Amino acid sequence: MKTRSWEVSISHPWESLQVILSEPEKTLPFFPYFESIDGDTARFKVPRFIFNFGYEFKLAVGFQGRKAVYTFTGDKGILTITFEMTGDRLRVTASWAGFGEALMGKPLENFARGIAEAIRDFCDAQATCPVAELKGDEGVVERITPETAPALIKRIAWELKGKDFVVEGTAEDGTFLSVTVRGGKLLRLDVRDAGGRKSTIEADVPLLELGNEIFEGLPLDKEFRIKVREI
Repeated sequence: MKTRSWEVSISHPWESLQVILSEPEKTLPFFPYFESIDGDTARFKVPRFIFNFGYEFKLAVGFQGRKAVYTFTGDKGILTITFEMTGDRLRVTASWAGFGEALMGKPLENFARGIAEAIRDFCDAQATCPVAELKGDEGVVERITPETAPALIKRIAWELKGKDFVVEGTAEDGTFLSVTVRGGKLLRLDVRDAGGRKSTIEADVPLLELGNEIFEGLPLDKEFRIKVREI
């Protein structure tokens, strides 16, 4: 069996991780090598040298204490992802037993690191997301700011299971904000301030690397009525 681990610091309780990990259909789309998930069937595509090998698995999820295990069982082998909290450290261990085991060291390292960083990022987003009252694809978000906007976008992406979307927000004074996310990246910001001045920011930022810099200087810091639509 080939095994690799990665640790990250998480300043949130285990219960926050449980929320994220208990819904793999929302979390898996942000894992490295992810291809698709349908019910309990997950597919990954792992590049090795000049080839791309596809893997299809049945997923089982288990929890015990401050530990969670994702077990992926397929024709080519068994992939086990273990999540364990010790203090403020999350340790993610990826283990593979099966086809191409000798060549899976680097992919497993990338897998463990990418998963750990994704889980940390979504825990941060859950904690800092502005208060939102949403019904279906519409709702009201209190006080979107440059600091909370990234968390809101990541939260929507997680709820939509990694699908492409546009979120549009309108404030009482007429300020308008539109964010386009496609392929797991923020691609475009359209803004119209209360005076009617319009601006567009073209970007290419992976959601898991999205910070507040791109939102600095925008006319935010107010309540927005938002609408989300898949594209």
